[in-house]
Amino acid sequence: MEVIILLGVLMVPAYLLQTFFGFKQMQSFSREFKRMRGKGRVAIGRKSGYIGSGVIILLLLDDQGFIQEGKKLQGTSVIARFKNFSNFVGDHITDIPNKLSKIEKEIGNVKKASLDAYTNYQLVSEGKEIPVKKSMFGKIKSIF
Repeated sequence: MEVIILLGVLMVPAYLLQTFFGFKQMQSFSREFKRMRGKGRVAIGRKSGYIGSGVIILLLLDDQGFIQEGKKLQGTSVIARFKNFSNFVGDHITDIPNKLSKIEKEIGNVKKASLDAYTNYQLVSEGKEIPVKKSMFGKIKSIF
């Protein structure tokens, strides 16, 4: 019985701390997106990391589709913050699939998130909806 109480006493603060950091991370994303959106169009790419680190890429585009600025949020925890991602700055967003060699040293999820930003840009440019991706639990649920 004492072990259960001890676990409860430890888990509640851990949950509250994780919730707090998750909220701060959402604020960071919102602030960065609004800042970039104030300068122009923003292409967003994401790739979740079920076991490894997840990645969110924000690419600021000018009116012709050239990348002016890039930000990358990468990590496995809620304390990850946006960092500069200038690998594609100056390139046209449609060139991303051909310029993946610029991010050769990055992990695979960065490449996939960059391609996702390109794909999302293409869909929006054509007036199409970006499909909602199922979460891990959604995929498991669809099996049953």
